[in-house]
Amino acid sequence: PEPNGYLHVGHCKSMCMNFELAFEKLGIDKENRETVFRYDDTNPEAESTEYITSLREDVDWLGWKPVKTTFTSNYFDELYELAEELIRRGKAYVCHQNKAEIEACREVARAKLADPNAPGSPN
Repeated sequence: PEPNGYLHVGHCKSMCMNFELAFEKLGIDKENRETVFRYDDTNPEAESTEYITSLREDVDWLGWKPVKTTFTSNYFDELYELAEELIRRGKAYVCHQNKAEIEACREVARAKLADPNAPGSPN
């Protein structure tokens, strides 16, 4: 989860699915289950140590014991390099639209959902 607030029901549901149900569906015995708990700390303005500590305590209280805890920010350089490689291979691109252009495209896309014959192209 992103450490910008306290644990909520949506987080608990996701953890139940990731820490329990997925393993059950795959038939993995409890003693062989390993989970990584990743903080999505990609928005430093909204995050705090208070929330990181609170989330960790709540995960412990819920009874889940991840084998490893990671922070997305620890991998920024690697992720950036991977993104550049995808761009070089033509598998990704950088969008240069400004906010107004993005909003205009969204409006066209919404209109097309309501009426496929509506004018315009969302691209």
